Amino acid sequence: CIYVKPACKMSRFKTSKYKNAFSYVYKKEFWVNDLNVGSNLKSNGNHIAASTDYIAFTHDCTSLGSFAVLPLESCGRFSSFPQVAGHSGFVTDFDFSPFHPRLLASGAEDRLAKLWELPEGGVSGVYNSPAATFGPFEARVESLLFHPTANNVLGISADKTVRVWDVEHQAEKYALGGHEDVVQSFSWHGNGSMLATICKDNREKKLRLFDPRAGSCTGEAKVYSGLKDSRVLWLGDSNRVLTAGFSITRDATLTLWDVQNMGKPITSVTLGSSTGGPMLFYDEDSKIVFAAMKSEATIHFYELTEKSPYLSQGPHVYRSPVAHKGMAMVPKRAVDVMAGQVVRLLQLTQNAIVPIGYHVQRKSYSEFHQDLFPDTASGVPAMTAEQWFQGANAQLSKVSLDPAKYKKTKPKATQEDPDGGTSPISPISPTSPTSPTSPTGSSTTSSSRGTPDLTPGGAQGKARTRSPKLLNIVRSSKFRHIEGHAMHRSTHIDKIPKLSTTVPGDSNSFVVNRDRVAAALAMAGGQIGVFELSKPGRLDTDDVPTLQNTANVMDFTFDPFNNRRLVVACEDARIRVWNIPEGGLTTTLTEPEFFLIGHQEKPNALAFHPQASSLLASAGYDGRLLVWNVDTQKVAITLDPLREPLFAMAWGPDGKHLATISKDHVIRIYDPRSSTHPVKEGAGPEGSRGARIVWLDDNHLVVSGFSKTSVRTLSLYDTRDLSTPKSVIATNISPATFIPYYDPDTRLLFVSGKGDNTILAFEYVSDKEPFLHDVSPYGCGSLHQGIGFLPKVVCDVKRVEIARAIRLCQTSVEGVFFTVPRAKTEFFQDDIYCETRITWEPALTAAEWLRGMNATQRCISLHPKGMKPCEALLPCDQMSQPGHSVVMK
Repeated sequence: CIYVKPACKMSRFKTSKYKNAFSYVYKKEFWVNDLNVGSNLKSNGNHIAASTDYIAFTHDCTSLGSFAVLPLESCGRFSSFPQVAGHSGFVTDFDFSPFHPRLLASGAEDRLAKLWELPEGGVSGVYNSPAATFGPFEARVESLLFHPTANNVLGISADKTVRVWDVEHQAEKYALGGHEDVVQSFSWHGNGSMLATICKDNREKKLRLFDPRAGSCTGEAKVYSGLKDSRVLWLGDSNRVLTAGFSITRDATLTLWDVQNMGKPITSVTLGSSTGGPMLFYDEDSKIVFAAMKSEATIHFYELTEKSPYLSQGPHVYRSPVAHKGMAMVPKRAVDVMAGQVVRLLQLTQNAIVPIGYHVQRKSYSEFHQDLFPDTASGVPAMTAEQWFQGANAQLSKVSLDPAKYKKTKPKATQEDPDGGTSPISPISPTSPTSPTSPTGSSTTSSSRGTPDLTPGGAQGKARTRSPKLLNIVRSSKFRHIEGHAMHRSTHIDKIPKLSTTVPGDSNSFVVNRDRVAAALAMAGGQIGVFELSKPGRLDTDDVPTLQNTANVMDFTFDPFNNRRLVVACEDARIRVWNIPEGGLTTTLTEPEFFLIGHQEKPNALAFHPQASSLLASAGYDGRLLVWNVDTQKVAITLDPLREPLFAMAWGPDGKHLATISKDHVIRIYDPRSSTHPVKEGAGPEGSRGARIVWLDDNHLVVSGFSKTSVRTLSLYDTRDLSTPKSVIATNISPATFIPYYDPDTRLLFVSGKGDNTILAFEYVSDKEPFLHDVSPYGCGSLHQGIGFLPKVVCDVKRVEIARAIRLCQTSVEGVFFTVPRAKTEFFQDDIYCETRITWEPALTAAEWLRGMNATQRCISLHPKGMKPCEALLPCDQMSQPGHSVVMK
């Protein structure tokens, strides 16, 4: 009798490799500790994001406009965190480019989105130089998401619209509207051909599908009735979309949809009641879905299947001892493949960032398990932005995660030794899928953590391919990272009397020159305080000598060629010319040197000629625009009456033309010696709050003003064609007009307004849009009521100082200076300092200019004797390059 073994029956169920994946929390020494995330995280974002190299996260939510950035493998305790700062409101969301690990987009409550290229070696201190700014939008930015296959394409949701931007050319390509309320979340299809949004519409959440290039909505469905936040996630290249939201009973629910049949969902899963917003993550390689709720402590784990139940819950549900504030999923190329780690999440808690790995148990981890790690997205874009905009679709190339296919040169990781030295750390064991230990209590970066680097010649850790070239908009500039510094307290003038609030916002209430400053005070009779910069310290508030004008002050300015002459326009229609005694005021003066009488109503704008001595332009509410010869005390030229009162005016750097901007929103260019009529006219900023004007060179000027929605703007115009601005930079919302100052030597434009605590700076590049490029702003320690810049000659070139300003604060006068970071400051930086014009000496007299003569000031070198140069000093005739005024010796 022969026994025959019966054949085994085939299982009706497909066995999953990932079903029993277990979570492993990294040891505490590998956490990022000492965070203070805060409790008021008022946005739909995840508050943390990761690339293959960096993590960005919310830190200290009371510090508006900033977030922290660390290398991905950072761990330990930190006394402070490197900050990325540039917004003026709470940062609502951020996202890394899938193709550039150092390229990061952020959005905030200031209605702006910004693009950042993180420095090569990481962020240190405060990094505040965005590569680009998008907006402002009609409401705050809710979320941002880079395109999954096309390079340099970014989606931004703000107000009721999702906008698709060409990042490199800083142009909005598509706007997907039709939503009845704020778009809370959106997600790209795996190949980027479609886009899904979820929005609160009349107290019901609607899921919509868009073809962004056609601008059409291809399907929609009502998904939730609850009032709380909802999320949407397109599951890779499939036809399935996952949503997360709340029912009327406040139960959090996951809902799976087939985009080809939006009539009803495929399935729904209840996660239980919750108070926080949902967060969704999907690993396309393993078909695993993770769901977590803010303010909860559970991470739900589901496998996506083709048949019922479609969302198969894993047996291992992770429950944290602390609540989530946010969460991010690390890109697949950065997971620890040699420990069976298929996914790594970063949990943001109130006080730490906790890495959580999901691992598949295997008998041995000595070999690479190909069945667990199929080839994954390479991190190289499948196409350019232009190709996608023209209608192309493409799949990302794949890369193997097998370390054996790459050259490995694993450095020895080290840790602190009790004897004070260092000792090698052994590789991780199969039962402990954590990283090698870093020094406890130190803010260090581990290069491995057991994560094999698959870069040729790199350390064992991350699988990489050649990174594509970064954006062309990231410029190389000597001035991009200028630094601002407050001058020592010993230079301050303290106990300034109460400042006047009656001076018009578009006029000067604070002016400076090399010797002294003048400020309008809240004293009867339109009094102006004049304070000597050479006499810092506390003032005697009981006896402050002033200039008493007997009428309210409308505007005032110093004569650029006579530091003792102050000209004041007053409400009684007279212009007073004061002569300040040598050494400053010692007693109150009640009688000016003389009056300039020619206006019938109050004058509100004054401007001295930049080349000719004693030549002054004035404008008033009577519509009169006059050019005075101050020496003769007579009107030399009367220009055509203005239709509306003037906001501001400015002479061109060569002194031939006068530019004005009025309340009728028209920019006018005059050639006063040839015609009383404007030679050019064009539309200025649309806002009605006010404006200022400054020339950059003989053919370009910038108008600081407001948009219709009260956003402060900087508009660049070519005076040869004022029909439309060449560029408009939108900044933030504030009632104060920007006060501009332009340095032709460095081509830097500085702007700030009354009540601001930040000085913004832009570099003028005449041949590269948007022509005015962001450089590092300077955050002051307090608000200022006025600001003025001093001549270039006061700068200390030995510390590479390029500009110095004086700030009028509420009760003090304080200095600030700007420097260019350089390693060898013992050398004269002749690539920074060209010869500069002597702006404090006239090139001709008023009479000569009125007879038709033209001239410009001579130049001098700032090179101190005995200081070795780095390169040959730039001659003055090289100043005629774009962005500089032509100057002559």
